Amino acid sequence: MKKVLNKILPALLLVTLATPGFAENRQGAVTLSPFVGGYANDKVLPFESRPMFGLRAGYNFTEHIGAEAMFGYSLTETKLFKGSASSKETDLYKYGVDILYHFMPEKNLVPFVEVGGGVTHYKVPNTPSMSATYYVGQVNYGAGLKYFVAPDVALRADVRHAILVQDTAKNNLEYAVGLTFNFGGVRKTVAPLAEVADTTAPTVLFATPVKGYTDVRVNQKASVAFSEEMDQSTLNGDTFTLKQGTAPVSGKVTSTETTTTFAPSRELEKGKVYTATVTTGAKDLAGNSLANGYEWQFTAGQASDTVAPTVTFTSPAKGDTAAPVKQKVNVAFSENMDPATINSATFVVKQGTTPVAGKLTATAATATFTPARDLEKGKPYTATVTTGTRDLAGNALGRDYVWGFNAYATPKVVGVLATLDNSHFDFNSVVVSENGKTILNNNAKALKDSPDMKIRIAGYTSASGTEEYNQDLSERRAEAVKEYLVTTGGIDASRLTTVGYGKANPAKYEANPSDKLSDAALANMRVVIEVIEE
Repeated sequence: MKKVLNKILPALLLVTLATPGFAENRQGAVTLSPFVGGYANDKVLPFESRPMFGLRAGYNFTEHIGAEAMFGYSLTETKLFKGSASSKETDLYKYGVDILYHFMPEKNLVPFVEVGGGVTHYKVPNTPSMSATYYVGQVNYGAGLKYFVAPDVALRADVRHAILVQDTAKNNLEYAVGLTFNFGGVRKTVAPLAEVADTTAPTVLFATPVKGYTDVRVNQKASVAFSEEMDQSTLNGDTFTLKQGTAPVSGKVTSTETTTTFAPSRELEKGKVYTATVTTGAKDLAGNSLANGYEWQFTAGQASDTVAPTVTFTSPAKGDTAAPVKQKVNVAFSENMDPATINSATFVVKQGTTPVAGKLTATAATATFTPARDLEKGKPYTATVTTGTRDLAGNALGRDYVWGFNAYATPKVVGVLATLDNSHFDFNSVVVSENGKTILNNNAKALKDSPDMKIRIAGYTSASGTEEYNQDLSERRAEAVKEYLVTTGGIDASRLTTVGYGKANPAKYEANPSDKLSDAALANMRVVIEVIEE
């Protein structure tokens, strides 16, 4: 019996822990409850009180009411025959049926009461006499607790008072702890969360030309950016207007998700004051109106803007070999752009020759491409912004701007195999010293013993010296360690990667960077052999 329980309990626990749902005593559930405890016989009975273990199997008719059959076993001792001076080992078998009533069945902690009856069978092995087998009928009642630690698993404790049918003056006590496993039954379903209505009114973040500016180009468009995505059907000639004095200016309104542009049908008049207005008729996708009408003025002054915009910044940078796989692709321009001209045809990201799916957003002088999924580690990507992009004066980008980068997933560091400090290299050199070689030889043995282990070798320097020198030194020292492990240690190079951090990520703060021999500087000059998960 013990061997069977030892085998089935772990399996049952794994199955039930993996089952989703509410922790509760469920209607219609089949229950299985292994237990251990004790069985205390009445003192006047010739049987000793001993530990008991067994199994209960039941069914819940409702969430409150259930029935259980039980079997228990205890190896006790008894003086079964008069005049016997020694005890005899005795097998105690208990069979019974109980009715249970559960309180608060929907809670994690479920108290219950029980009433039932059964038979206790005492048997002395290897004793042919009929008096060696003894059956005792009994009625029992008791109480217990179930504490659900998972939807289908509860810790359980019981105590029962058993009254012997043959002699009601004799009483036994049963107590036990164990587990209850629920199978099947009527599970409560999770009510769907009510959708939270968007009641936040959109606002205007900024507008161009800048409010109060007195020297606006005469071919300038007016543009406004909102705090959230807008319903483009509500942005039109009625809700976004431009006036010179009280006279409406004719033009065309175009919108993207969060920006709207008014393009006058002819050039502005030099020296004239213009008023741009966005009314509360502009609404977001949830139907919320602009919190307040937005109005600003500017004065036309300069001649037409004929200068082509340029790309001033990209992220990832051109040639970047370690762009995060979750990276968005960003581009900044030399001036505010017409957001309507930045779209999937003018801003394209490709992996090889395959376009990458994603979403474009543009505000003022920046545009962002958000890939629909993570970039692929190690793959090259190309981003292109074409001459189809234009500034608010209608000037096209001077030429297509193309740049490439590689995606890279930063590995997870799970441990440090060794750290080589500055003394493990020749002075101001990347050559590994004899002491350093001893450390690497020991680590090479460890790597051979664990052929699946992946390693990253990270180099660091002190704060002294230029950024370029320190970066180069950290990279070359990391490469020197890798080369030694490969050529002398016999480690497959594909298991080793290197990275140099220069003076970034110091181990200690250097109050005086010019002091190359300070404790902090010496602590920062190191090469760390890291165990990684990719």
